[in-house]
Amino acid sequence: MTVLDMSPEAIAQRLRAVSTRADLDPAHRLHAKLDVSPPGIVRRLRTVGRLRRLCLKLARCGTAAPS
Repeated sequence: MTVLDMSPEAIAQRLRAVSTRADLDPAHRLHAKLDVSPPGIVRRLRTVGRLRRLCLKLARCGTAAPS
């Protein structure tokens, strides 16, 4: 597993790198907005549920005794 440098300098450097890739065009600002309609919320909840089940399965696979 890779250790992530959490020093203030490293964090600032990562933030600067991400900021240079950010698309701040006003025409694109709504692309980041969340769909808060009932169907949009249901879709996100279903996605989160599927991801949770997948994580639980992966955790069980990782703790299984090798054959």
